[in-house]
Amino acid sequence: MASNNESIGKTLGVVVGLCLVCAVVVSMAAVQLRPLQQANKTQDVQRNILAAAGFTDVKNVSETFNANIEARLVNLESGEFVTDKSLSGLDVDNEIDKFDFEMTKFDAKRSFKLEKANDLAGVQRMTTESPVYFAKNDSGKVETIILPVQGYGLWGIMYGFLALDTDTKTVKAINFYKHNETPGLGGEIQNPKWTATWEDKQLPVDIVKGTAGNNVHKVDGLSGATLTSVGVDNTFKFWTSDKAFGPFLAKVREGALN
Repeated sequence: MASNNESIGKTLGVVVGLCLVCAVVVSMAAVQLRPLQQANKTQDVQRNILAAAGFTDVKNVSETFNANIEARLVNLESGEFVTDKSLSGLDVDNEIDKFDFEMTKFDAKRSFKLEKANDLAGVQRMTTESPVYFAKNDSGKVETIILPVQGYGLWGIMYGFLALDTDTKTVKAINFYKHNETPGLGGEIQNPKWTATWEDKQLPVDIVKGTAGNNVHKVDGLSGATLTSVGVDNTFKFWTSDKAFGPFLAKVREGALN
């Protein structure tokens, strides 16, 4: 008759063996699914860029994106396009395809810590290079400049896109695609009725309490979501400032797209 110790030992052996098998299966599944997960993530970003550019009800996201959107890497300090990997030590095409604000800004070689006085958006770290997206018409002329932005709201970082006319001053659209703001309050940053109020506004834009009226530099704040509104306001002010995309936008005004 087996002792209690033998029974416990066998039970533990079975449990440990089962755990190891499950761990191996889960690990293999994670590795095999990673390319699919990355592809889905890339497609989701492309869908949101297209939305910011005015493309709605898109059936084939990748095809529409490749046909209408050009992505280029910009050095945020100089405002210049990064065209040679020797300038940054990075593979430019690969950097654009796999760029991820959430991960890249924690890479010490590709980002830097912001001084608190300069961190209006509350992002703590920012990348030295960033993709910029250009929506083109059928003749290949750039009609919209789309900037990736991020900033702290009430509960965390909000990620989105700011679409500007080629004059670099006129807002064509805003699109937040990821955030932790309260549904029905701060979460209204995704409400089409509110985002539509940004159309044709002129930078700099202020989010105000009450009614903005027809003032081209003001937008109504979100009801019951003051801190989120402030976060959105700070986000766009930061990313269009000289601390971020400001030098690039200045280059565009000088004819960088010609």
